[in-house]
Amino acid sequence: MVGVSLTLTHGPKAMFEDLKILTDASALARYAAKRQEVIAENIANVNTPGYVARDLEAFDHVFETSDPYKAITEMRPIESPSASEPSPNGNTVSLQSELMRGAQNEAQHETAVAIYRKAMDILKMSLGR
Repeated sequence: MVGVSLTLTHGPKAMFEDLKILTDASALARYAAKRQEVIAENIANVNTPGYVARDLEAFDHVFETSDPYKAITEMRPIESPSASEPSPNGNTVSLQSELMRGAQNEAQHETAVAIYRKAMDILKMSLGR
């Protein structure tokens, strides 16, 4: 999993009691979708004078809140800590950095989808389907 370290469940019994693994995978997928919007906006403004590159707070910090869904929904972009030096027109977007973050973000989303699919397969198998 690229850039994400979290515990999705506490043993097989916990997974089937509250299906936390599905909730966690869904939260990661929602975060990745929201972050992709911010990355796309940065890329769209690569030549906008004075535009400052933005990003979201790391998923690990968001996930630690009591309600990750609410935190992700209310999350606002912050100035990117990895923003490049401003160009002569004051723009801090680096196309190369944004493309790298986009690839990392895609890996997070794919991880979330894979976890979700595998959990669903396990549930179906336990129901005999």
